[in-house]
Amino acid sequence: MNDQRPRWLPAALAAVIVVAGVWAYATSFRGVFALDDVRALVRNDTIRSLWPLPGPLAPPGRSTVAGRPVANLSFAINYAVAAAATAPATETPERQAPLDPAPFHAGNLVIHLLAAVTLFGVAGRTFLSPPLAAGFGRASPWLAGAIALLWVVHPLTTAAVTYVVQRVESLMALFYLLVLYCAIRVAEGRRAGWWMAAAVACCALGMATKEIMVTAPLVVAAWWWVFAGPLDASNRRRAVRLMAGLCATWVVFVLLVAGERRGPSVDLSWSASWAYLLAQAEVVVHYLRLAIWPSPLVFLYDWPLGSSLAAAFWQAALLAGLVGLTAYGMVRRHPASWLGVSFFVILAPSSSVVPIVTEVAAEHRMYLPLAAVVSAIVCAAFVLGRRLTPSRTASLAAGGVAIAVCSGLLAAETRDRNRVYWSAESLWADTVVKRPNDSRPRVAYSEALMDAGRLTDAQSQLEAAIAIAPDDPAARVRMAVVLARVARFSEALRHAERALALRPDDPDARRLVSQLRRAIEGGR
Repeated sequence: MNDQRPRWLPAALAAVIVVAGVWAYATSFRGVFALDDVRALVRNDTIRSLWPLPGPLAPPGRSTVAGRPVANLSFAINYAVAAAATAPATETPERQAPLDPAPFHAGNLVIHLLAAVTLFGVAGRTFLSPPLAAGFGRASPWLAGAIALLWVVHPLTTAAVTYVVQRVESLMALFYLLVLYCAIRVAEGRRAGWWMAAAVACCALGMATKEIMVTAPLVVAAWWWVFAGPLDASNRRRAVRLMAGLCATWVVFVLLVAGERRGPSVDLSWSASWAYLLAQAEVVVHYLRLAIWPSPLVFLYDWPLGSSLAAAFWQAALLAGLVGLTAYGMVRRHPASWLGVSFFVILAPSSSVVPIVTEVAAEHRMYLPLAAVVSAIVCAAFVLGRRLTPSRTASLAAGGVAIAVCSGLLAAETRDRNRVYWSAESLWADTVVKRPNDSRPRVAYSEALMDAGRLTDAQSQLEAAIAIAPDDPAARVRMAVVLARVARFSEALRHAERALALRPDDPDARRLVSQLRRAIEGGR
């Protein structure tokens, strides 16, 4: 096909994507460390030095970076670059300088922008593949640019970009997209050996960043099945070698998962697995709604496990229908089916296969699957617009206006969402307003209020949390602390003893009970 597009067009579109992403996330730099950031970053000594290298490659257990050495190393590199860019500070093991969140936000944004540009490349080359070239090839840079632009400014990505520790998600997604891009270049045939080596290296790095990367070989195989066209002998050999190399990186996954220590977040019992699966029917439909209408966005969900199939029947039926259509499309090698495979396979480990009972729902899980949803919407709009508007010029103009308006609105919403992260109080207050029946956000909000000296407000939040979840030991411990601060030791002791009864191995509850008993005895 004779391509008359100017050579500078892809670079210009990539620049637009980067500028839009920077503008959307410019307000993220004032965000504070929150929740898991504390254990994984603030208290993580392994990121404060790059040498010896085994240090940052051995992240602490029972944290978000446990078993994820590449993610931890990226934070160490971030810390080293930030330290080099500022005045030298005297730092000793006894007195470490406090972490500044801004450089880590900058690092997260760089990763996000790189992922968006890589998505642009993946989408653009996919539109030029044999099954799509005739219908989409001439518009490929514009369609790919629209997909990457809408994705980079979408507010749903804030959960993996502005929440610092969720770099584990965005960095894994970057490696995932790089694997796809390299695999596509292997299919094109030029310098296939180099691209194959790059794909395997990126896949191994992704495996050491977050476990979701285990699905990458499957999504690559699905891409080859749908888009690579007829496999001649040479192409078949490349496919076999590529898939063998990608599957070999599962060894990295197995070794890291076998040795990781992230805490008791997984319950593999049959009852918990079934209840988790039922809940995911509602959760995944919720994700899809947020992809189309990103409001309200919530920092922390306390989503309950499913109680019965009847309670989530229509959501389960909808998802079963979509999975069925995806499977049928894959058999027929329909291009749209690959988007369905990407969406469901990437979500599968955390949203069906592995019951993470301590985090039933989390918006950061939609970071990469969101690209599949955006791609489906853009492609559907393009096909519909081409049918309704015979003139190619008019169709492109209308599409350009629609993309500009949508991306502008999404970017403005992202800028506004980032402001919620500017303080712990604002972040948890926003969460409580949006999820008033969730206990965990109220407990976290009470802690932020305690730090601000607002003990009465903290007590009110804890009273509401205990009313929602009477057997939550964390709420009981926090209530005991608040009451102790106002010298109501007897009431505080009752809550502390209840927390210890609920969780006998909790050292905080045990220590608090001991301190309160001594305080009561000393006051007699």
